[in-house]
Amino acid sequence: MDDKRKRPQSGANEGEGNKSADNEYRERATDFAKRTDTLQRGLDAEREVENYRDEYERAEKAGKSHSAGELESDVSGKNDDRL
Repeated sequence: MDDKRKRPQSGANEGEGNKSADNEYRERATDFAKRTDTLQRGLDAEREVENYRDEYERAEKAGKSHSAGELESDVSGKNDDRL
């Protein structure tokens, strides 16, 4: 049997569950976390949101205007395994 069909060729579509993209994301996220003060970055982001709350709320409203709406199961947390 030909094992080439099991391994994606360079540039080939891996389909759902793209392992190379997942691996690259994890490597970059780990690198970012190692070289960045993530707690401070989070506090900075929180401060920015507070300072520009009106802009963020307008952007959120604009984004939601394109939505089909919220599912009751999402709003209630019914689908959240942590609850």
